[in-house]
Amino acid sequence: MKETEDAIQRMTEYIQTHLHENITAKDVSNAAGYSQYHAARVFKEKMGMSPFEYIRRERLLQSAYLLRNYKVKILDVAIDYVFDSHSGFTRAFTKAFEINPKKYALYPEPQGWNIPYRYLDRSKLNLEESDMSNSTVIFTQIIERPARKLILKRSRKA
Repeated sequence: MKETEDAIQRMTEYIQTHLHENITAKDVSNAAGYSQYHAARVFKEKMGMSPFEYIRRERLLQSAYLLRNYKVKILDVAIDYVFDSHSGFTRAFTKAFEINPKKYALYPEPQGWNIPYRYLDRSKLNLEESDMSNSTVIFTQIIERPARKLILKRSRKA
């Protein structure tokens, strides 16, 4: 059991240090010292997601942190985190967080999107001492809808 936990720790550390590069299944499995199949199976069993889902999540979370706290271009963030294009990054970001990156970067304070608070403002939290086991996540969504007009046409054959 300890060996498996150490392997997962090595995989996550490898992923964190190489987020700005292309990461293959072979790279992750080499970091663990397992075969590709076994590394992926063990990782999914322990983390609840495949290594590539974890990589995508971490890239999106770190890009959200950059967009929130620094004035960076969306294209620069997309390229830095190995997305193929601006539109691909925007689609992935919007699918994950239900808000597009431009709108997200323009809001001055977090509004409670699907991004855990600990990733939005890391300076105010001491992650080693925080106990998140009894916390609850509340998802809110800002919806901006244009004013609606009603056109009512009455007739016998309508």
